[in-house]
Amino acid sequence: MFELMRSIQIDAENGHASGAAFIPADHPLFADHFPGKALFPGSLILELAAQVAGPLAEEAVKAQLKIERWAILGMVRDARFLHPVFLPALLEIAVTILRLQSSNVSTSVTVTVNGERVMQAELVMMILESSSEWASALEAREDRLARWKEAS
Repeated sequence: MFELMRSIQIDAENGHASGAAFIPADHPLFADHFPGKALFPGSLILELAAQVAGPLAEEAVKAQLKIERWAILGMVRDARFLHPVFLPALLEIAVTILRLQSSNVSTSVTVTVNGERVMQAELVMMILESSSEWASALEAREDRLARWKEAS
């Protein structure tokens, strides 16, 4: 799913982030979802939202609590899928921090397509210390994030 993200902007001091993801209609992952009328699954909308909420949570924890940690999606609260997303689609993802703690960060996420809200959710990002086994995954993640920020 990482290749679908196009850009990300993070304002950690004010607790906001935005991102954009483009999903082509001919992506092989969606060949059977559904033939002739490609539909983007809600679970993948949540995944893309977490790809914006996670870096925001990490940067906000670092900026406001002065600790460096890594975020993973811990909980989805009250996700509402308001409209189907037919492909191709450009998803605009807006994230705002609701509550920030050293162990988790709660975020409000809104996803729109062509100005129409398609999903609203609260995502709770768990904040974890990294271990040496994570080194290659964290390096790849930092490279992706740098590319997304550069594209903004």
